[in-house]
Amino acid sequence: MPIILKTERRNPGTRLLFGVMYVLLAIGACSMVYPFLLMLSGSTKSRVDANDFDICPRYVRDVSALYRKHTEAKYSEDLQLYLMTTGDPARSFKTVAPPETFRGELVRDWIAFRDGEDMPSSWYMIGYGPTLEGKIIQENERAFRNFIRERCGDDLSRFKAEFREPIENWFFLKFARERLADRKYQLSDTPLTKAFYEFKETAPAADRITVSCNGTYAKYAELKGVKQPEPLQSVGSSDIWDGYVRSSLHPQFVRVSEDGRAQWTAFLEGKYTNVGNLNKLYAREFESFESVPFPADRVHASAELTDYLLFIADPKHVRAEHLRVDTPEIRWSRFLQDKYESLDDLRRAHGRTYASFDSAPMPQREADYHHCVVNSGMLKRRFLWRNFQMVFEYILLYGRGIWNTLVYCAMAIALALLVNPLAAYALSRYDLPNRFKILLFLIATMAFPGVVTMIPNFLLLRDLGLLNTFAALLLPGMANGYAIFLLKGFFDSLPRELYEAADIDGANEWHKFWIITMSLSKPILAVIALGAFNGAYANFMYAFILCQDRSMWTLMVWLYQLQQFSSQGVVFASLIVAAIPTLLVFVLCQNVIIRGIVVPTEK
Repeated sequence: MPIILKTERRNPGTRLLFGVMYVLLAIGACSMVYPFLLMLSGSTKSRVDANDFDICPRYVRDVSALYRKHTEAKYSEDLQLYLMTTGDPARSFKTVAPPETFRGELVRDWIAFRDGEDMPSSWYMIGYGPTLEGKIIQENERAFRNFIRERCGDDLSRFKAEFREPIENWFFLKFARERLADRKYQLSDTPLTKAFYEFKETAPAADRITVSCNGTYAKYAELKGVKQPEPLQSVGSSDIWDGYVRSSLHPQFVRVSEDGRAQWTAFLEGKYTNVGNLNKLYAREFESFESVPFPADRVHASAELTDYLLFIADPKHVRAEHLRVDTPEIRWSRFLQDKYESLDDLRRAHGRTYASFDSAPMPQREADYHHCVVNSGMLKRRFLWRNFQMVFEYILLYGRGIWNTLVYCAMAIALALLVNPLAAYALSRYDLPNRFKILLFLIATMAFPGVVTMIPNFLLLRDLGLLNTFAALLLPGMANGYAIFLLKGFFDSLPRELYEAADIDGANEWHKFWIITMSLSKPILAVIALGAFNGAYANFMYAFILCQDRSMWTLMVWLYQLQQFSSQGVVFASLIVAAIPTLLVFVLCQNVIIRGIVVPTEK
C-alpha cells in the first residue's frame, strides 16, 4: 500500500512536499553528475587549460582558446622555442593572444615562400613532437613511430637489429628534440637520425617551425646591452654582428666567401702540418691543403665541422669581411623584394608598417593563427581525442593487460557462480547442524576489510608457489560470505512444492540444483556476477602485489603505471576508459540486476 493515497495527492501541502522532494533529488543528481562532467572535460585538456573548471572546454567555443592550445601543442609545450620563433612577448602559453589584424596576402606570401624555397630540412623543426616533460604523445611523434614500424614490418627485433636502439615497446619510440638554433647542437650520424630526417621531409608543411636566427640574435644583443638591434644582415655591419656570428650562430647559417679560402688553407696547415694527418682524421684522400673545401655538412658531428667552428670563431683565422650569413629571414626578405617593387607596395599588401624589407619578420605566428581558424574543426577533434588515444595505444601496444583482465574477469565470474550457489544451496535445502553458526561465520567476514587478509594471503600463496598466476588472483576471492548469504535468502523464497514435485519425478540433486534453483535465480545470479566482475575488474592492489611479473599485470595495474608519467588530462582519460566496461555491463544488464535487487520473482 502506498504511503500517500491518491486522494491525498491533490492536497496543496502534499504537492508542495512532492515538489520539495523532486528539487532535492535533482540537486542530489546534479551534485553527483557535475564532478563527473568536470572530469570528462578535464580528460580533453592539457597544461594550458588544465585549471579551467568548465564543463564544456573553452577551446570548443572560443577561437582564442583554441589558438592557445594549438600553439602549445605545435611548439611542444616549449615556451622558449615559441618566443624565439615568433617574437611574442607572452609570459606563458596561457597569455598567448591572437596576432594583430593582418591581411590574407601576408599568409599567402608566407605559404608561397615556405613551399617554394628550397630550404634544407635542418632549417626547420617539426611541430607536434615530444614535449619537454613527455607526458603526452603528439601527432608527429606518433606519425614517426608509425613510419618506423611500417619500415620494420612491425617487427621490434628487426628494429633493434637495424637501428641499434634499446626500446622496450613501440609505444616508447620517439624522436629527439632538435635545437637547431643552438651553436653547439650537432646531429649524430646514427641510423635512427637518418630515418628521422627522411620522415621529416614527409611531414606536413604546416607543422614546420622555421628556425628564427633574428630571435637568437636579439637575445644575444640584449645580453651585450643592445636593445632592439637591426635585423641580422647577410654581411657584417657591427661588432655585435661579428660576435654573434662567431660565438652564437649555428655553423649551418655561416658562410665564408671565396676570398677567405686562403685563410682556411693556412688554418689547416698550421693545425695539421702534413696533409696526411688531416686525411687520417677526416678519412679522406686530399692531395693538398688547397684542395680541402669548406665542409658541406655543417649539421652532423664530424672532424671537419669541429675545424670549421674553430676557424670561424677566431678573428685571427678569418677576417670579418669574409664572413657571410644565410638564414631563413634573409631569404624571406629577398623573396619579398623580388615580389614587390617598393616597400609601400609591401606595406599595403600585408597591412603592416615595416621600416624596411629586412625588418619584415617571418609571419609564423600569423600563419599559425590562420591554420587554426581554417582547420578549427580538425583541431577540436584532435584535442578532444588525443588523451584517450594515448590511453588506448598504451594498453593495446604495451603488455597483455586486456587479455589478462578478460581471462581474470571471466574466471572470477564463473567461479563465483559455481562456488557461492553450491554453498548457499546446501545451507538452504538441508537442515545442517549449526547452519546458523556457519551462516554467522560467513557474514562475519564482511566485518573485515580486504587489506587485513592481504599479507596472510600473500604469504600463503607464496609458500604454495602460486604467485604470478591466475590462481593467485582467483583463489582468495572465489567464495564470498555476502554472496552466499544473499543467495541463501533468495533460495529460501523459492517454493518447496517444486522440489517435492521433482522428487516424485525421480530427479537427482544435481537436476534440482541446476534446472530448478539456478533457472529461477537468474536475477540474483546477475547481481552476484556483477559483483564478481566489479571485484575482479577493479582489483588493483591484489593484482599488483600477487602478480609482480609484467606479463601477468591486469588493466588496472597498467593504467596505474601510465598515470605515473602522464599529464592530468591523460590521467582523467584513463579513469574514464577504466569506467566504460562497468558502465556497459550495468546498462546492458540493468533490468536483470534491478529485478534481483528489488523484486525477487518466482516462476
